Amino acid sequence: MPFKTNDQYRDNPLLKKAGIEFEFTKEQLEEYVKCSNDPMHFTKNYVKIVTLDEGLAPFEPYEYQNKIIRTVHENRFVICKMPRQSGKALSLDTRIPTKQGWKTMGSLRVGDRILSPNGNECTVTFKTETMFNHVCYQIHFDNGDSITADADHLWNVNSSFWRTGTKTITTQEIFNAYQTKKKTVRGNSYTGPFFIDMSEPQQFEDKILPIDPYLLGIWLGDGYKGDGRIIAHKDDFEHYNSRVNVGHTREENNCIVFRVEDLYKKLRENSLLKNKHIPEIYLRASIEQRLQLLRGLMDTDGSVKPNSRSFEFYQKDFDMIVSVRELLSTLGIKSRIRRKLIKDCYYHTLSFSTDRFTVFSLPRKNEKVEQSTPTRPNEKRLYITNIQKTESVPVCCIQVDSPDSLFLCGETFIPTHNTTTIVSYLLHYVLFNPDMNVAILANKQSTAIEILHRFKTAYENLPKWLQQGVFSWNKGSIELENGSRILAASTSSSAVRGSSFNLIFIDEFAFIPHEIAEEFFASVYPTISSGSETKVLLVSTPKGLNMFYKFWTDAVNKRNLYIPIEVRWQDVPGRDEKWKQETIANTSQEQFNQEFESLSSKTKIIINNQETTLGELYDDLYSSNPTEKYPD
Repeated sequence: MPFKTNDQYRDNPLLKKAGIEFEFTKEQLEEYVKCSNDPMHFTKNYVKIVTLDEGLAPFEPYEYQNKIIRTVHENRFVICKMPRQSGKALSLDTRIPTKQGWKTMGSLRVGDRILSPNGNECTVTFKTETMFNHVCYQIHFDNGDSITADADHLWNVNSSFWRTGTKTITTQEIFNAYQTKKKTVRGNSYTGPFFIDMSEPQQFEDKILPIDPYLLGIWLGDGYKGDGRIIAHKDDFEHYNSRVNVGHTREENNCIVFRVEDLYKKLRENSLLKNKHIPEIYLRASIEQRLQLLRGLMDTDGSVKPNSRSFEFYQKDFDMIVSVRELLSTLGIKSRIRRKLIKDCYYHTLSFSTDRFTVFSLPRKNEKVEQSTPTRPNEKRLYITNIQKTESVPVCCIQVDSPDSLFLCGETFIPTHNTTTIVSYLLHYVLFNPDMNVAILANKQSTAIEILHRFKTAYENLPKWLQQGVFSWNKGSIELENGSRILAASTSSSAVRGSSFNLIFIDEFAFIPHEIAEEFFASVYPTISSGSETKVLLVSTPKGLNMFYKFWTDAVNKRNLYIPIEVRWQDVPGRDEKWKQETIANTSQEQFNQEFESLSSKTKIIINNQETTLGELYDDLYSSNPTEKYPD
């Protein structure tokens, strides 16, 4: 039940503000004591997580998750080694955008740099072999794009009917939801269409371009194909004259035809004469350079409905329409294509809306744009309009090192892609222990904030008698009236330096660079060792012979105080011998070992025709390279 208005924290009906008294019933008081003494009882009965069809549902931990909660509760130092998740596959011909242009899923290699939804590059860290006979679906989006993916591919989707926000679900779950059309919890409507948020503008470097991008834009729009002449209405010529180096001019009815110095030569040198197109370098130039190109195109062949943000770009040449659409996609702008048959010839219109950028340079066109009204939410979302089961096609999957594990795919840059256990324990820890400072840390701050977001969702949906009043509820931190605080930051962030923490949780510890991990522990360890009950929880999938590996092997061999917990692929429900054999058949034994078999220090390997173990190899490297403590 929501809190009354006077009891709410900053108008959030699910949060109690600090200083509000609550009178417990006898039953609630007994339950409160049980929850305080037993984190397992608290988790099973009161922690909720987001599910696809039901929205919020009770968290029912598996046995290995129960083990983690119990171990963390009973010990100060815990290190947990997790298996990787299974691969999520896309069709081999799926187009993948990069800074250099386009690749396909089939052509990608480990180490390739591709684009991610946050506007930056990410690196392909793993790729499976081609897999066959997977159940496949084709997903259609409202901008006309479509993607073929296998049933297990992960998508970060949202719905207007979900109060809890974005969920990570599989293609199969999307398909199931679109078949059933279940009613919402409120019962007054049906589960709405899923959508994916548009990506941020891609951050490319400034390029040395052969032709000024604005000039190229107006020539592509209103230039003569065979030479460097451009035609403009008399009312617009003065603006062009102020922007480019105009040479010879002549009047033609209400228009002026003009030349630009050296334009003909540059067009010829760049194979643009009688071949109008946007060269690849312009589509991967800086944001400002791409905007100048777009403004040149829109000043000539673009329009806007008066007092609106409904923009259109009109062209007979479909290839040009496709290129301008790619230009818009690099800027994080959603667009749609429609066509009209006129005298046996199709003419194409590209429509879009944005409040992020000014898309005209011409004053007369800018005056028609409604500047105060923001773009509607649906213009920043790609809605899934249909999903169909299709014939199985060869697929492969990749893993990337972006903070949210997402990368871009498709013609229009569509974003595509186990901390619940830990979140449930952190929730218990700050509720029932006053004056505790907790740090959620990860390689990237955005990853830590995402974990904190899950914490917030679980907290908001606790019964009011279990909640502590809220003093502050920020993007990267929370403070409760019992004096407990929780902070999300990167391990390299100065936010945790010099502070005292009662519990430090580090996610994907193996992926933190050696020097950062070493520097971090050097700065925070005095704080850790000074407390008699301070807890440290390290969780990660393995990644070579690094600091995480040393902590793990030292814990296994009882050379440090950490209690090791290993989660094997067999511990995850649904993964049995049949699943293993199917996974090996679709990839390889070597890849299965790398992704799912967590190698131990006793694992035998062959080096220079001699048998050794990973532990012996590590010890040799460590003793012979004392200055490089954690070699890869």
